[in-house]
Amino acid sequence: MALLLALRTQNVTVDSKAFAELPVPTLKSNTTIGTNNNATITVHTTNSIQGSNSNVLKQEEAVIRKAILSNIDNAVFIAKGSIKSAIPVNVYAKIINQLTNSRVDTTQGVDMIKKLIAIELTDALNTIAPNSISHRIAVDNQAICKGIASPTKASCSFTINLHS
Repeated sequence: MALLLALRTQNVTVDSKAFAELPVPTLKSNTTIGTNNNATITVHTTNSIQGSNSNVLKQEEAVIRKAILSNIDNAVFIAKGSIKSAIPVNVYAKIINQLTNSRVDTTQGVDMIKKLIAIELTDALNTIAPNSISHRIAVDNQAICKGIASPTKASCSFTINLHS
């Protein structure tokens, strides 16, 4: 009971913001919106978690990880043109973890990106100084997706930066 009460008194804030720049749609002569294989969209999301106890932050790791992974899925769905689309999307990522001596990982494929994000987020949480009064980890994720809904050209390039 005392442990539960101690956890409830900790101040933990989870914040998530997203911004997107959408391309102007190409109009056909019959005024329906057409697919533009050269269309590009940029999506920038920022997720952060802040608290006064590093142990509580570690417990909240799953929440922030799910938010980050959802952002990746959403960008890929946009590149496909719809959630139900079977169009393949080439996915590349550069992950920069400034909390672990600015370590840089590059990879491709959604599954590998998600695995590396989970590893880097855990490493970032483990490097927070235990004697700090307040702890904050922010994850900036910029996705540039090209060839929206193109069956052969759809791709997303991610730059993911973990920092305090």
